[in-house]
Amino acid sequence: MTVEVRLLELFLRVAELGSINKAAASVHLSQPALSRHIALLEHQMGNKLFIRTPGGVDLTEAGKMLSDRARPLLRQLTLLREQVGEKASGQLAIGTPPAWQQVVTSPFVEKLAERHPGITLRVYEGVSNILREYMSARLLDIAIVPYDSSPTASYRKTPLVREPMVLVGRREDALHPEKPVALSRLDGLRLVLPGRPNVARIQIEHALERKGMQFRLAVETDTLSLCLDLARRGVGYAVVPASSVFEHGLGDAISWGPIKGQFVTWALCENLDRTHSQAVREGRALLINAVSDALELKVWARAERPKAKA
Repeated sequence: MTVEVRLLELFLRVAELGSINKAAASVHLSQPALSRHIALLEHQMGNKLFIRTPGGVDLTEAGKMLSDRARPLLRQLTLLREQVGEKASGQLAIGTPPAWQQVVTSPFVEKLAERHPGITLRVYEGVSNILREYMSARLLDIAIVPYDSSPTASYRKTPLVREPMVLVGRREDALHPEKPVALSRLDGLRLVLPGRPNVARIQIEHALERKGMQFRLAVETDTLSLCLDLARRGVGYAVVPASSVFEHGLGDAISWGPIKGQFVTWALCENLDRTHSQAVREGRALLINAVSDALELKVWARAERPKAKA
């Protein structure tokens, strides 16, 4: 059985949008033409892939299986195309923490688009445990996640930068970037934190428990902007990496200060199957440069290169 790549791409587009009409418009096909393509793919698969609903279409069990397995296959095909090519073109998929958006990610994307317009970039911004899963599944070429020393077979990791964790509260709390906050101030404080297994959440929870202090959770959310806004509203105090408060957009409505002894070290993770790619090499170099620029310009509060182990 031969299945055309184009049919799989169209199938995934319909699955993503949940509508044949919307998918047809997005790929510049008529609705009847796209329906014929889907019908052909269903014939080749020997099973129905979609069921019609009042709002569009849903995947059948067979459709869900095909969707899960087709994406990595198409990713591998893209990789093969790049292996044959010699230019810095093709796809680059990176994963970054939400906290890095303003201080590193956006400047990096801007420079990559300017210098290498032939590279199609896809940015996954998400929590560290999800980015690790994507790296293990080889869905990402590069990712930034908190460093840990456990061995991994599918990707290489290198400590890149260390930054403090900061306590964020209302303006009235008068926290200050130049006045570190003792861990004891968090004892019994209502905190706004991401859910487990987020590194910041686990780190603060364990630090308080080791000192015999009370860990008190007010709100659990993985959305960085919501953490900061809830701190602004006085719902609780947010604990976030220092990069989170760079150009946060809340003006003087919040105040923040670094927490003594609490840091996160970020690692650069690289997909070992993709290190040969020119697009990945160019992307890696620009990402490292974006971090260096932020450190040299002193815009990243108290961030530093990780200290080498003796």
